[in-house]
Amino acid sequence: MILIRRQDGVIVIAVLWICALTMWFALQIGAESRLQGEEQVHVHRRSQALYLAIGGCYEALARMGEPLDLGLGRKAQESWQPNGKPHLVEYDTGHALVIIESEGRKVNVNLTPPEQLRLVFERAGMAEAEAEHLADLVADFVDADDFQRLHGGEKDYYENQGVPYPPFNGPLLSLDQMLLIPGMTPQLFYGYQSEPPEVNPYGELWDSALPSIHSLFSLLTVHGKNQLMLEEDPWDEMEEKIITWEKGGVYRILSLGRSFGGPPSVLMWLVVRYVADGEQPYEVLYRKIL
Repeated sequence: MILIRRQDGVIVIAVLWICALTMWFALQIGAESRLQGEEQVHVHRRSQALYLAIGGCYEALARMGEPLDLGLGRKAQESWQPNGKPHLVEYDTGHALVIIESEGRKVNVNLTPPEQLRLVFERAGMAEAEAEHLADLVADFVDADDFQRLHGGEKDYYENQGVPYPPFNGPLLSLDQMLLIPGMTPQLFYGYQSEPPEVNPYGELWDSALPSIHSLFSLLTVHGKNQLMLEEDPWDEMEEKIITWEKGGVYRILSLGRSFGGPPSVLMWLVVRYVADGEQPYEVLYRKIL
C-alpha cells in the first residue's frame, strides 16, 4: 500500500513537471512569435516611412524653381522656397515633412578658417576650449599640408589615437565625412534630441530623427563659397526673408517620412543643384538615408 502511494506521488510530480515544461515551451514559443510579429511590423512601418520620405523628395524636386507669387489666387505660403520652412505632404498611409534650404547660406567647411569654425562649433553648443580643439582638427583634416596646428592633429596624432587612417589632406566630398574626424560624434554632428518639441521651431511636426537647427549638420556644408556664418533670424521672422531659387544654386532637401501606423520614421537627405533648363531642372549631387 505504501509502495502504491509512493508511485502515485512520483506520477503526480512527473505530471506536474511535464505540465510546467509544456507551459514553459508554450511561453517561449509565444514570446518568440510575438517578437517576430513586432519585428515584421517594425520592418513594414519602416518600409512605409521610406517610401513616404521618397515621395516627399519627389514633391520637392517637382516644385523647384517655383515663383514667390503663384498667381491664380493661390497664397504665397503655398509656394515652396528654399528658406527652411517645413512643408507637410499628406498621403494615404502617412505624411512627409519636407524642408528645403540653400547650401549657399551655410559655412563651407572646406574653405572657412579655423577661427570661423570655432564660432560655428560654439553656436552648436560646444565649450570654447573644445570648439577650438575640434576646429583645428577639422582644419588639419582638410588642408593639404602636414603641418599640425596648435590644437589639431596630423598623421602621428591619428596613429596615437588608434585611428586606422590618416587625415584626408583634401576637401570633404560630403558633409558627413566629418564623422571620420576624431571627437566628432553623431550626437554632436546631428544634434539629435537636443531640442524638445516645446522649444523646437517645428512644433508638433518635430521628430527625434530630425537634426537640430543648431547642429553642425545644419550650419555647415561642403558646397558654395561662403566662409562666414550668417546671422540667424528668429523662426517667426522667416516669412519676412526673401530666399528664393537661383539658377546654379545648390540646395539641401530633407524629407521625413512617417507612417500613420507609428514609428520608426525615416529621413532622406538630398543635395541638388538647380539647373533650371532642360527636361530635368535639377542635378542630384548627394543622397543618403539617415
